This record gives sequence, C-alpha cells and structure tokens, in this order.
Amino acid sequence: MQHLSSTEATTLEQRRQVALAVAHTCEQVLRDRFRASDVRVFGSLAGQSPWHWASDLDLAVAGLSFEQWLAAVEAVRAIAPDWLAVDLVRLETINPAIRRRILQDTSMPDNKFLALQEHLTDELRALEQCITDLQYAVERARPTMESYDIRALASYINDFYRRCERMSERVAVTLDGGLPQGKNWHQALLHQVAEPGGENRPPLWHGSLLMELDAYRRFRHVVHHKYGDDLRPDYVLELAEMAPGMLPKIQGAIAQFTDWLEQQGVSK
Repeated sequence: MQHLSSTEATTLEQRRQVALAVAHTCEQVLRDRFRASDVRVFGSLAGQSPWHWASDLDLAVAGLSFEQWLAAVEAVRAIAPDWLAVDLVRLETINPAIRRRILQDTSMPDNKFLALQEHLTDELRALEQCITDLQYAVERARPTMESYDIRALASYINDFYRRCERMSERVAVTLDGGLPQGKNWHQALLHQVAEPGGENRPPLWHGSLLMELDAYRRFRHVVHHKYGDDLRPDYVLELAEMAPGMLPKIQGAIAQFTDWLEQQGVSK
C-alpha cells in the first residue's frame, strides 16, 4: 500500500486515517501470513485514549508462538511509515487486566484523573512484562553476543524506554495540554514531566531515575538513527542488564503519581 510520508500527513486526522489503513493491512498480514486466530486494535486508535502526535498503533494478536510473534513484529513494523510506531502484544501472555481492557470486558472511568490512573497502571504492567522478556533475551544472548543477539537486545531496550515514554506522553496529553513540539521533543518531554505541571500535578520522574531514563532516551536515538552494526555490544548488554534494577524505582514513581491521581479523581 502507498503511505503518506511524515511531511504529507500534516494533520492529526490525516495521521489517524493513515494509521487506520496501516492497521487494516497489518491485520490482513497477521491473519493470512501468520494465521493469527484473533487481531485487535486497541489504545488511542481505538478511541480508548486521546489520539495525539506521538500515538502508536497498538495491536493485540492471538494464536502465535513466541517465534512467530517475533517475526510478526518485524513484519508489521515494516508496513508502517517511519512516524508510526507499531506495538504488537500477544493476548495469551499479556497481563489479564490489560487483556480484559483490550477485549473490552472492562471500561475506562469517565473521570480523566481516574482514567489516567488506569492507563498508567496498564503501561506499568506492560513494562513489567517487557522486563521479563528482556531478561530472557539477555540469557539467550550472553553466551554468543552475535550480531543478531545485539540487534534483538537493542530492540527490547528500545521497547523498555518506549513504555516509560508512553507514560510520560499520557501525563503530558491528559494534564499538560499536549506534547512538546520540535526536533528534540523526546528530550523535552522527559524533562517536562519531571517538573510540576498542569492541574498542579507533581513530577512523574525525578532524582536518579530521571538521569537513568535519559540514558535510555539517548540510546533510543541511536537505535533509530544508526545501523545495527554501529551498536556497541558491551554498552547494549550493560543497558539490558541495568533495566531490571530500575523497575522498583519506576514502580515507586508510578505508585506515588497514581495515588495523587486517585485523590484528584475522588475530590472532583
């Protein structure tokens, strides 16, 4: 299919229409090539949260083995234009609470504070699964650390930061009125949510966690703008092994923030 380029898709609605077309093509590929038994679009493209400039295409799939899922991830990401990230999850392994949300067995609260609380909790659960997958990938990669292993670890590390960045995006869109603009918006977003913001919200990230997340943001830039051969194996392994140790800090930060959200939701 022909895609609008990032310069042609100049409005949010144009980007949404392109994303819908990409989602349709991805579903066909997942069903026809990979024989998926179920494919679901969820997240902002499905209307479960606001569609914004950094929105991903969120897809859930059933009936694929782990190896098939890895191949499917590459296939669907190759379909999308460069400005549209595709997140493909397996319904069989995803957290049950998130699966119920995807299957629409549970709905989001109408209150924006409580809805954001639910979204952040969902993202944290997905991040916890990402850490589990990353640890498994490290165990498989460590004996050889061949080129394929480095690329796989880099992809998991990028997914780890992407989960954290999605939390930042949700806070910025819901409470701060939107995302920062410009070439360096990823860096600006991280620092925006590390400061007090809209609705008198507290910082999302702070202290040593902010500095650690910034290292993963810089790595994300390397992954997106360099070839896999340019990745340093020792640094990739270092980041992969460091991520699980960051999880308790992230869990603590989200717990504090969602406690504040619950207080706001109850009082308004």
